[in-house]
Amino acid sequence: SDLDNLILVERVLRRRPGIGLRTAKTGRDGLQAAASDPPDLILLDLRLPDITVTEVLRQLIATPATAAIPVVILSGDASKPTVNAVLTAGAAGFLAKPFDIGQLMSTITRHLG
Repeated sequence: SDLDNLILVERVLRRRPGIGLRTAKTGRDGLQAAASDPPDLILLDLRLPDITVTEVLRQLIATPATAAIPVVILSGDASKPTVNAVLTAGAAGFLAKPFDIGQLMSTITRHLG
């Protein structure tokens, strides 16, 4: 479930010192949070309750405060068309769910340095 994935992400991030995690339940809430206090990395679920991921990506890229933030999409749908669509829309990476901890950590490390 999405809650299980969130718990996994929280556990993984606790292992990395200096990383904080903020969550948003909707795309609009995430956009507002990112604009008011830009994070270093955004992990974005493909299925949002209010707006599409491509719309979130479009707005992030169009906003100067958030344009340079890497966005990694998380989804259970790892079909080639889906992955290509989000990467074309501006995502920096894609993680298929269920993802393993090593994969998640290496993705976070790659984008945060």
